[in-house]
Formats: sequence, C-alpha cells, structure tokens
Amino acid sequence: MTTHSINIPEALRCAACGALLIDGYYFIHGRRERYCARCIRERGRCDVCSAPLGNRYWTLHDGRRLCETCHATAIYDPSIARQLFDETVVAIVAQLGMVLRVGVDFRLVDAPTLAAVRAQDKPPQPGEAPALGLYQRHGRLRIIYMLYGLPKLLFRTVVAHEYAHAWQGENCPLLSDHDLIEGFAEWVAYHHLSYLGSHKAAAAMRESNHPYRPLLERMLALEAQIGPAGILEYMRRAGVR
Repeated sequence: MTTHSINIPEALRCAACGALLIDGYYFIHGRRERYCARCIRERGRCDVCSAPLGNRYWTLHDGRRLCETCHATAIYDPSIARQLFDETVVAIVAQLGMVLRVGVDFRLVDAPTLAAVRAQDKPPQPGEAPALGLYQRHGRLRIIYMLYGLPKLLFRTVVAHEYAHAWQGENCPLLSDHDLIEGFAEWVAYHHLSYLGSHKAAAAMRESNHPYRPLLERMLALEAQIGPAGILEYMRRAGVR
C-alpha cells in the first residue's frame, strides 16, 4: 500500500499553534497571519503587535515578549538604533525641511526607564497605553527616548513622531492644542513612511482604530488645501498666538 503525505498550506493553519483552521479564524489588523479561536482566547500576546505568541517567542529583560515576526527586525543594538535615528532625521529634513537649530539627543532605553521619564511630565493614567518613544526637554537639553526592541519600521515611525515634537518645541513653543500637537506629529510620521516607500504602513495609519487617526486625517485634509510647506507655516503661526 502506498501512502502519500499531504502538505497543508500555512494559510490554512493557525500561525500560533499550527492547528487546522476548520472552524473559521481570526487575524490581527495589519497582519496576514491567521489564528484559531483558542489561541486568540488563551495565548499570551506580543507586546508590540498584540498577536498571539507562538511556541517560539522572545522575552526581553524588562518582561516584554515579542513574537517571531516582531523579533526578526527588532532594534536592540544602541549603535544600530543611533544610525536609524540619524537616518530618520536626515530624511525628515530632506523631505519636509524641518531643521532644528539646537538639535536633539537620543537615548535607547527599556520600558521601566521610559515609563519613569514619562512620569516626570505627568502621572500615568488608568488604561493608558505604554509609551514607545518620548520627547522631553530638560533645561537646555532636548532628548528623544526610544524603547528598545521595536521592529525597524515601527522604530522609524516613532522617531519621526517624536522628532516632530522636538520641532514643535523650537518652532511652536506656545502651542497647547493637544489635537494639533499630536495630529502634526502623526502627519510627519505618515510622510516619513511614504518617503521610505512603505505605502502599506502609511495606509495602515489611516485605517487603524488608534485615537490619533482622526487627528492625522484632519492634518491631511488641511495639507490638501495649503500643501506641506503651508502646514509648517500654519504650525508656526499657531504656536505664537
């Protein structure tokens, strides 16, 4: 008797446990992998993308856990992080002309350190999502803190967002409108993704359920009327009223 093995396409198996998806499946927004109901219900989640963790995952020293996909491009090395930070800043200046007169320093930190720095500005609120990056001014010193272990593209997106806050600190020092502040930072991050050719990631920013998405949409609508240079001038005027 001859037996034949049957290769089941990965798309028909749960990406976490490998079980056949015979009773439907679930997926995480922005990811192509599919998951069974049991893994969605019972497995721990990746601290970056929220996908159910498979049998192989990475636990970082500060307790965060990363799935295989996020770990594959995660930034752990401070020297690599610094290089990516510098490349991101150069790209934003080239694309949008957002030069800083004083400049901004960079620190790669773990989750407890970033949380402690964030708490210096305001105490944590119940249910508030952990920060991935933070711009903070300490007297004459301006610093962007970035969480280590972020996937490369997410790392650059967050750097762009925080660099926008540094630019606001120099050019819009009196700006207090939260929606305008965060909407502009998302606008810069969105354009940086487009500059990198990461159009799917940029589109995902406009499809997510993130609370900043409506703020980004307002900035893009304004840009359609006055252009990118007009956005920068609009921000400057808003910050000196």
